[in-house]
Amino acid sequence: MQPPLFVLAPPFCGASFVAGCLGRHPQLYAVPELCLMMADELGELLEIFRLSQGPQADGLLRTIAQLEFGAQQDQAIAAARHWLAQRPEWTTRRLLDEIAARVAPRRLVVPDTEAPLRPLDLRRLQRGFPQAASIHLTRHPWTQGCLLSAWTRDRLFVPPDFKDHAFVPALVDPQVAWLRCNANIESAFGARAVQQQVEAVEAGGDDALANLCRHAGVDATPAALAAMRDPDGWTYAGFGPGAAPYGLEADVLEAFDAEDLARAEQATLAEPLPWRPDGSGFDRRVVDMARRYGYG
Repeated sequence: MQPPLFVLAPPFCGASFVAGCLGRHPQLYAVPELCLMMADELGELLEIFRLSQGPQADGLLRTIAQLEFGAQQDQAIAAARHWLAQRPEWTTRRLLDEIAARVAPRRLVVPDTEAPLRPLDLRRLQRGFPQAASIHLTRHPWTQGCLLSAWTRDRLFVPPDFKDHAFVPALVDPQVAWLRCNANIESAFGARAVQQQVEAVEAGGDDALANLCRHAGVDATPAALAAMRDPDGWTYAGFGPGAAPYGLEADVLEAFDAEDLARAEQATLAEPLPWRPDGSGFDRRVVDMARRYGYG
């Protein structure tokens, strides 16, 4: 059984979209975000989920419901919740091994935008899966920032990881998470995590899709590439049932208005940031990193 393929990215950088593309490949099985790297043991992870203000458990519940009970419906979600609660002594490594074995011979693909926020979580990933392959997914910081800031406008709770705490009250500034996540991935994996611009994948070109196949160790046949252009056909595409509706990134679930989308497309590293009231631009470290990633 091959080790899992992890798709690591900052928030709003297309991890769920790419998982959907990869999940359509006949030799791969992509799941929603599982958030398993937040703890060593399942009992501890479930307690974190219980105390959390967010829907971090949804992706894992949808996955267990689908694989163990054959559906993503409220009744199956309840059964999945009970299934997990009966195994508090399991390590999260064991749980992921169980999921990988359940989908074999297809290779498991795991998107993750939570672990890159925290070096400890990335170290847990490295320790548990030293042979796993990783794709480091990037998006232009302007586009990422416009989408994330638009999403936060109607949210009562915005994670502190998305804020500049030099302001009082703290100011939502997406470049904080963009810089931190990319730097953490680089520090943890270096060249072992292959960088891929999500913009090329979203364009649907053969080169970008074949590149993903190469990194995943699967065939880039015309039929496979055609399937990958239809991520809406992925088993986990869209919202889940009422008991676990999320598990995917908001950039594939939420509808953005035309003005926000048009602004996001005006990707630049030189203009004042539309989400900052002080008229400042990107931090120099963001600009330097973005240029290294091929963005101008």
